[in-house]
Amino acid sequence: MVLPDGEKPPSFLFLRGQSLVYAVTFTCSIGFLLFGYDLGFMGGLSTSPEFLRVFGHPQASLLGFLVSSYEVGAMFGAGFQFLLGDRFGRRESNVAGAGVVIVGAILQAAAYTRAQFIVGRLVGGFGLGTMTTVIPIWLAECSMPESRGRMMAMQLSNLIVGLILSNWLDFGMGKYPGSVQWRFPCAFQIAFCVIVIGLVPLLPESPRYLCASGKTEKARFALAALRAGYADAPEVVEELQEIQYAVQVEQEGAASWRDVFKDNGVSGYQRVFVAFAANFFQQLSGCNVMSSLGPYVFQNSIGMSHRDSMLVAGGLQVWYFVSSLLPWYLVDRVGRRKLFMFGSAGMCLCMTLSAIFVGLGTKNLGYGAAVVLYLFQSFFTIGWQSNMWIYPSEMLPLRLRLRGSALAVVSQWLWTFLVVEITPPMISNIKYKSYIVFAVINFVTVPYVYFFFPETNNMPLEAMDLLFADREGKKPSMLRVVRDSANKGFRADVLRRLQEGAREGDPKADVGGSKLEHGHEHVEFQSV
Repeated sequence: MVLPDGEKPPSFLFLRGQSLVYAVTFTCSIGFLLFGYDLGFMGGLSTSPEFLRVFGHPQASLLGFLVSSYEVGAMFGAGFQFLLGDRFGRRESNVAGAGVVIVGAILQAAAYTRAQFIVGRLVGGFGLGTMTTVIPIWLAECSMPESRGRMMAMQLSNLIVGLILSNWLDFGMGKYPGSVQWRFPCAFQIAFCVIVIGLVPLLPESPRYLCASGKTEKARFALAALRAGYADAPEVVEELQEIQYAVQVEQEGAASWRDVFKDNGVSGYQRVFVAFAANFFQQLSGCNVMSSLGPYVFQNSIGMSHRDSMLVAGGLQVWYFVSSLLPWYLVDRVGRRKLFMFGSAGMCLCMTLSAIFVGLGTKNLGYGAAVVLYLFQSFFTIGWQSNMWIYPSEMLPLRLRLRGSALAVVSQWLWTFLVVEITPPMISNIKYKSYIVFAVINFVTVPYVYFFFPETNNMPLEAMDLLFADREGKKPSMLRVVRDSANKGFRADVLRRLQEGAREGDPKADVGGSKLEHGHEHVEFQSV
């Protein structure tokens, strides 16, 4: 079927609609596969005799920094996106980040000194920090509300594929003599970057980014392709109007980086803080202890041999992947808040049992601790893995989405660095008490999420501003926003007002009893 003037309906790579969204998801998932690979391959190297020999058998603290310096680079990459990311598109930032990772991988694979290896880790981390900031935003802005969580869950399963590849590649390369056993895993990062660089330019830019940049016709074309419609199809026109309406309500013109610390009439700084906190709680749960240092934990905390620790760590990542399939079906059905709390409660229990088993110190209980750590990964992937990565993109307003997400990713990498850096000396010095620290943090997370994390599940991205808008002339507390976000009637009213406001096309107009005053940057409507 073609348009009357002979033009074919919009498409990319001959794909339209959900097939095109799947293509975007696949490409994003390759970026996160790289993320998982980079988290995991250093775990095997940390116990590799050849790697340790080349770098002078570093002590636990220095070994932790050789691993965690990647996270330092990633923090700077996210910081770069915070300051300058809005000048570039989602696609351009992704491609540039992959190019930087290639440079870092070459430096690591060719290293003969600690300094060169650390520089390579910092450079590669910078590129990955850029990618992990923009990938979830690009995917969230291309997906449909009812399947957004599932797309992110599929993408995060590929992160675990990266962990599996890294663990088993480390195990297989350990059989080869010489430094190739660790240089090849370092260089193998390049393969994923090449795939990203080849695919990203062939896919659509985010329609929301294009609208915010004033490229309305390009946004219309991209949105029509993503929704399997024509540029003038009613559903495409309506969604484009909603996006434009949200851009108007949030203010005309480009956002300053300082706006993440302001209210802007849509509780901007509060929403940025919630996104930051989500990353904090995810990383302080202890998840990256097992992702980045699994072999080290099994060997030095539980007492397994080098070979057994590599096998058990490799098996853990396979289990991790199987567990990650459950969120494909749960995340858009159960909701974000319930999964967050369920995951944290389960992780708290697992860390408590691990502390008991490791503390008692018998061989059989050591194996019991390994089983419990397997269960820990299941609770993590169900509750926090994909859930957390989509949450900041849903929570933040369009004009603050990239900068707010960049701050959230800074949080992600800051706490990842802290956890990976302190875990080896923690295990060496306080032993089983290390698990108690993570158990307490997971325990505290449950009530915090209950009181301060709004529900974003199945809500259009543009509707979130109305959720935080003034009620009866007053700014709602976060507690009220959270309560209303779980109220089906209130959510339905927000959706109705968004649609009416988009059709009206004027953020200063009265819409169905709501009063939207763009000049004062706030939205007032009657409480449901």
